[in-house]
Amino acid sequence: MTATPVASASARTPTTNALNFEAVKTTSEAQAFALLQALSDANMARLYLQKNDIRAAKRKAVQLLKALQSLEVLA
Repeated sequence: MTATPVASASARTPTTNALNFEAVKTTSEAQAFALLQALSDANMARLYLQKNDIRAAKRKAVQLLKALQSLEVLA
């Protein structure tokens, strides 16, 4: 059995994820992403509250506040 060489992490090219905030170029796209993130976080927090998972709801609420803060900065 022969070993196959594995590229090191530094030699790999970075992938661009469609939901990666750093890949967003224009202000309107950044605002749309931040709004989408805020809506998603709000919905998840509500879902966790309905399931009485307070810790998860709190975590999502903090993420929601961060997304809202990002929207305020971009406006």
